Amino acid sequence: MKQNLYPGLKNAALFLEVVDERNTPLCVMAEKDVLRQRLRHRAVALLIRDSAGRALLTFRAGRGWGFSSFALVRAGQAFEARARAMLREDWREEGGRLLSLGFCPPCPESRQAFVALFEARLPAALAAQKALDPDRNMLLDYDELKGLRAHFDDLLSPFMRVAVQGGYVRPR
Repeated sequence: MKQNLYPGLKNAALFLEVVDERNTPLCVMAEKDVLRQRLRHRAVALLIRDSAGRALLTFRAGRGWGFSSFALVRAGQAFEARARAMLREDWREEGGRLLSLGFCPPCPESRQAFVALFEARLPAALAAQKALDPDRNMLLDYDELKGLRAHFDDLLSPFMRVAVQGGYVRPR
């Protein structure tokens, strides 16, 4: 049974929890106000890998190549629940296994979000099919990703640069 932490909140999808430096909720505010005021909040980054361990990066206009999926955590929503929803909605995978990669503290590159990082595996054929659109997705092994970070840093999204440099996207 799904527990609603904010039963009086109408249209919860438009709201985020503002959190303190320990990631403890302080209040609930409209997403646009949280982002405009650069307040601490929560987000999830999901990295899809194929069975060979290659990472599936997604291109976002104005930001560059980044995590397969990235989304804000809505008020009352858990990190893992948001990651599962992204896996289902963005990649059409039901009940896939999620592996926690770590937790990044707020920084300018994450727009002041605490970011929980997750990984999910797709069969190699399915991941390769997603990568057939080179304007939107590409598969990279870890050495290629490190090379992209080292030599073509400006092609990566700001948060992907932080994650690669911090060692969060190493193969497991």
